[in-house]
Amino acid sequence: MDSPLLQTYISQLQGQLLDDLCTSVPALTELYQYYVRLQSKRLRPRLILLMAQATNGLGSAWSKKQCLPGPLQVEENDCSLNQSGLANVILPEQLRLAEVIEMIHVATLMHDDVIDESPLRRGAPSAPAQFGNKQSILGGDALLARALMLSASLGVPEVVTNVASVLSTLVEGELLQAQDTMTPVKQTSDDESRKPGSSDWDSYLKKTYMKTASLFSRALSCTVILGGATESDPLRDIASEFGSQLGMAFQIVDDILDFEGGEAMGKPVTADLHLGLATAPVLFALEENDEMQQLVDRRFQEPGDVQRATMIVKSTNALPRAGAVARAYAQKAHDALAPLPASPAKVALQCLAMGVIARDH
Repeated sequence: MDSPLLQTYISQLQGQLLDDLCTSVPALTELYQYYVRLQSKRLRPRLILLMAQATNGLGSAWSKKQCLPGPLQVEENDCSLNQSGLANVILPEQLRLAEVIEMIHVATLMHDDVIDESPLRRGAPSAPAQFGNKQSILGGDALLARALMLSASLGVPEVVTNVASVLSTLVEGELLQAQDTMTPVKQTSDDESRKPGSSDWDSYLKKTYMKTASLFSRALSCTVILGGATESDPLRDIASEFGSQLGMAFQIVDDILDFEGGEAMGKPVTADLHLGLATAPVLFALEENDEMQQLVDRRFQEPGDVQRATMIVKSTNALPRAGAVARAYAQKAHDALAPLPASPAKVALQCLAMGVIARDH
């Protein structure tokens, strides 16, 4: 349950997002705001705001921060520290960062739904289904441009570099995934190809980091940088590690839910199989059922392949095993926050990390 203050920030973030995506052309405004208006947990902004609450006041350069009313003003803007050395405030630039990261996330959804030919997003028609592929691609591009402009307005070159870097990583991850859908997953004589440390598994984890976890990691690193964490402050590594581990857990759970999420996902199930992707459940199923190999080799493209692959995954221990991997990442995220002083925000972050495992959409 969010605190009243955090709810205030989230509400203001939503309003500011809609304002910043408003144009003089109503049709463009509708396109830009489409996914922002759909119901969402705002996970990435929530993580940023909680990390700010859990670390503000701890950075070496905190004393240089001015907690003055910003463009997203809230009532509490006191820079004074409590007994744990924390400041009960989220800086305006951190709230702006949350907006930047959410814009990037929404842009990737628009692009992903074109690439994946997805008809649904959060239970509603996807942007391509509603507006067309061309408009969705251009809309996503425009959102990325606006996100970069907003990041530049923060006045911290290192943050702008991080934002630009994560955009590059996201695109590279998408390209790697596109390449993999055209490359068979090879079966080795000792059946080691799907085990951690193998090339197939490493490729899957690399794509998972690039397409999902990198944004979590960089966003939270930028949060503490804006909060006064200098290069020598361990806060940077703590925030980055937490984001990286949490992002990995989040995506692996997402891959599991592709098989068992049902309508709660708000998008078609087995979407990854239709795209020819071998995610964690498929890789584990390969270890237990030899029939899966031929399905993977032809990327589930023949009639009945998706249904057969789904049945194999569900008839093996693939889903529980993938769940165990996700839980291990979530636990690492939880433990990464151990050095931080006790606070409600720290507890909320740790609960959120473990809650990722229990989500159903």
